[in-house]
Amino acid sequence: MNISDATKNEYRSSSVHKNLTIKFPELGLTIDNTKIYQESMKLKESILEKNNIEFVGCIASSFSVQIQGLKEDVKGKKIEASITTDGSNDEPIPLFHGIVDSAVLQDNRLSKTITAYDILYTKGNTEVSSWYNSLTFPISIKKFRDSLFTYLGITQDETSLVNDDISISKQYDPKTLKALNVIKAICQINGVFGIINRNGLFEYRTTQSGLYPSGNLYPSDDLYPFSGEETELTEEEVAEAMQYYKKIRYEEFKVKPVDKITIRQNENDAGVTYGSGTNNYIIQGNMFTYGLSNETLLQMAQNIYPYVEGYSYYPFQASNMGLPFVECGVDILSYKVRNLDTGETEKKYYNVFSRELSGIQALSDSYTAKGEEYQSEFITDLQTSIDLIKQQDQQYQQTFNDFDSRISKLEAGGGGGGGGGGINIVSVASLPANPDSNTVYLIQGIVVVE
Repeated sequence: MNISDATKNEYRSSSVHKNLTIKFPELGLTIDNTKIYQESMKLKESILEKNNIEFVGCIASSFSVQIQGLKEDVKGKKIEASITTDGSNDEPIPLFHGIVDSAVLQDNRLSKTITAYDILYTKGNTEVSSWYNSLTFPISIKKFRDSLFTYLGITQDETSLVNDDISISKQYDPKTLKALNVIKAICQINGVFGIINRNGLFEYRTTQSGLYPSGNLYPSDDLYPFSGEETELTEEEVAEAMQYYKKIRYEEFKVKPVDKITIRQNENDAGVTYGSGTNNYIIQGNMFTYGLSNETLLQMAQNIYPYVEGYSYYPFQASNMGLPFVECGVDILSYKVRNLDTGETEKKYYNVFSRELSGIQALSDSYTAKGEEYQSEFITDLQTSIDLIKQQDQQYQQTFNDFDSRISKLEAGGGGGGGGGGINIVSVASLPANPDSNTVYLIQGIVVVE
């Protein structure tokens, strides 16, 4: 976030007064601290909540706060939240843009608890099959995503994605198709995390800039958080560290970096693979990979690889002083922890995948990055895969019915199952090397949808 160091330092002081501002632009209504109940503000945002690294994101952020004397009906209305300090009123930090999902009157009848989600929460459930079927194919992924977000009324943060120029053809005629499934597929096939950012734009976040982006490290080198219950710190170290954190727990292992990518349709499909390592990142059942040649799929894998390879991190969970300028998937936390074997302190870095910011004057942050040592496969867009398989199954059935009708006509004209009119009908597992010209071969096959 483009915030000055001076403003950042304001939030590192517990004595600085903070000002939370909430706006309902459609109502021309602005709420300040005087009407906000104590420390009731809570912001949740995330790009990854699974144990395995998955370059998709698309997790809706949420915001809640209790407001006193709110008489207006704000349910379904746009809400914007930002925060400043008395020393940085000219540089507000945006916290949230979204839609109010509920406004619950509290028992005291004097206040309402507002719960809101970003626009992806509501727009993600939009049925887009009619939009998809109206597109003119072939179409590039760039034009495809631009059309989708225009249809949804969501503004994208302008950027170029690695597979934007890939052209896709129409592969199926979906009866149902949720917008969120399509957005996830776009992010997955480009190796990015999708998120609605603090300004209400859909942003594609990448890890290409590396693990340690300059200017994003917090806190300073002299912070010594606990690395577990066994860690021994001096009283002075504890007192110093407690200015910034409450606790940190982290795994001793680092998640192994991705060193190979496979793109395939299903578990029985060999697909294409790029890279020669052992920790394979599998993209399976993505709607943008159907019907493409292996050459094109390999190109897509090569394009994605620089954005996902080598990404490694420590799974951790920490509670800290609240820093509203920290963003998921962007900022890195740095701590010095004591090595229990040598007794020496060492700096370690932690990627923020999920965070929960709460309070106002006593801002506190909870950061999390889950992970397992080795990557395992996953399927992002299962429903689209199932729809496609079902359609293929229907196509096979229709083809078989047409063929069966033709055979019946032949039989009625004198042909028979194995003789009579000179036409033989034989069921085989595969076509023989030297097929008989007077024989109709029925190739055995089955499609199973679970």
